[in-house]
Amino acid sequence: MDICSKITDGEHSTPERSQAGHYLLSARNVTNEGIILGDVDYVPDHEFERIRKRCDPNIGDLLISCSGSVGRVSKVDRDNAYSMVRSAAMIRPFGSHLSIDYLAYALRSPFLQSQMVKKSKKTAQANLFLGAISSLTISIPPLPEQTRIVSKIEEMMGICDRLKAHLNHAQTTQLQLADALTEQVIA
Repeated sequence: MDICSKITDGEHSTPERSQAGHYLLSARNVTNEGIILGDVDYVPDHEFERIRKRCDPNIGDLLISCSGSVGRVSKVDRDNAYSMVRSAAMIRPFGSHLSIDYLAYALRSPFLQSQMVKKSKKTAQANLFLGAISSLTISIPPLPEQTRIVSKIEEMMGICDRLKAHLNHAQTTQLQLADALTEQVIA
């Protein structure tokens, strides 16, 4: 992946935790829907600063889950907010020729997901290491084409979301009708 200026993972040793402070992300916090902070650990200021010397995720970077369920991808949504442990990796794309949204969708694609699964080392749980991330093969079209692809994906995702909502509504209506019919038969 020569399209990135930085590919790294989080802290390898166990950092000192605190009850509050700065977010310490792990693979469990990285989802395809975004960074989830419901079950997050915290580190004090000095640990945060130390960890961010190695891995400093900011807006414009992507995080990848690297341990357990490998390959989930989140866009970083805040600057200077997160530190990470080794179970999550960060990639920082080069400049203006690459759309972060395109790269996120590409990394979530079945093609790249299968590459990640094949390249992950399996022990008790799968682990995706930095060398494997660096060696992923990805097609990068010109920026205007990336923009069109992202727009089309988002349009299709919107259609899928509306279809799901209609299906849920139809199922609810079906259950209500079944309940009403059952009540009429019993009455």
